[in-house]
Amino acid sequence: MTLGQNLQAARKAKGLSQETLAEKIGVSRQALGKWEKDIALPGLDNLQAAAQVLGVSVDTLLGTGCADPAPAVTLDAMRDLLAARDAEQRRRRRLWGLLGAAGAIVAVLLLVVQNMAYQRKMQSLTDSYANLQQQLSSTTAALTARMDELQDAVRQGKSTVMDWHWIPLDKLHKDVQNSWMPVLVQVTPSESTAGMTARLSVTYGDTTGLYDMDELPGSCYQAQLVFEVGQTYELTVQWTAPDGTAANEKLGTVDFTADQTEPELAWGRTGGSLDYGYYLNRSGNKKYLQLSCYPVEVELTVPSWMKIADVTLELRTGEAGEPLATAPLAVDGWYSVGEQTTQSAVWHGTFYNDDGPNEWLYTDGSPFYRAVVTDTTGTVWTFEMPLENKN
Repeated sequence: MTLGQNLQAARKAKGLSQETLAEKIGVSRQALGKWEKDIALPGLDNLQAAAQVLGVSVDTLLGTGCADPAPAVTLDAMRDLLAARDAEQRRRRRLWGLLGAAGAIVAVLLLVVQNMAYQRKMQSLTDSYANLQQQLSSTTAALTARMDELQDAVRQGKSTVMDWHWIPLDKLHKDVQNSWMPVLVQVTPSESTAGMTARLSVTYGDTTGLYDMDELPGSCYQAQLVFEVGQTYELTVQWTAPDGTAANEKLGTVDFTADQTEPELAWGRTGGSLDYGYYLNRSGNKKYLQLSCYPVEVELTVPSWMKIADVTLELRTGEAGEPLATAPLAVDGWYSVGEQTTQSAVWHGTFYNDDGPNEWLYTDGSPFYRAVVTDTTGTVWTFEMPLENKN
């Protein structure tokens, strides 16, 4: 029998498990299992410890005490086997040492290659950064030159502003103390440079406010503020380049009065000859109202920023109730004179209906026209004019 078979037989004869025997010897169960399977050989110390625990001799475990000498292993042979095993382990350690040295050399070579690649990449980044610095310097120089041109233009009396205007954001608000309107001030520079910013300075009385302006498509800048009725506003724009160079230009003055927030209406165009009157005709016990002139015209004057959506005339004999008739008016076009802040237009229509009736039952009251004017924000104004009795 082999050493492993003898060891296993002695253990079972003693009634010990692999775990118990391994623990008593001071080795792992896996090591003991390899001995019993003849995969590995125990050292002399472990072999003697196993023989002592199992109550047998080393020769018995080696098989020298057995009548069958074929599988037996002598103590000298065991020593030779163990010496050969130790020599093989030393050879393997030397081999792993050589492999470790070779691995270290390879690692060093890899580090050298990686370092060379890193150096090349860093050089490329350095070159790119230098190019960006050069481009930035060129751009900054161009912007500085442009702002210098703007400042020179201001000093020489040339305008840096192509156009500016203000427009309302909402209708006129009224409270106990004052009337006010939110507005937008929009400024278009004569030339725009990338990165340029704008601020709006607004002075009224002893107060000055500064407003950052937002850039819109088309190189237009705008700021939102509030105008109060009765105030005079001095507006100035400040252009600033990315390097901090600035140029100022005064835009102008806004006298925000009530006539800049509401329309004015005149009955009939300037030089017109329409006759606004009426007749009362009796038919049986009823009276009917007829107009002396069915066509109607009104001349409307509004602030230049105001957009009128609709003008309608009503024929009435009292404040309450539905009108006797209505005449929607149309406009041919708006006009203004010089640099006025208002624009005017003649709106025209007729109360005459081809399908009739063109007279209306009259009960009581004084007939009058009411003009209803509506702008694009939905704000409504009304104007009234009494009609002349022609009877």
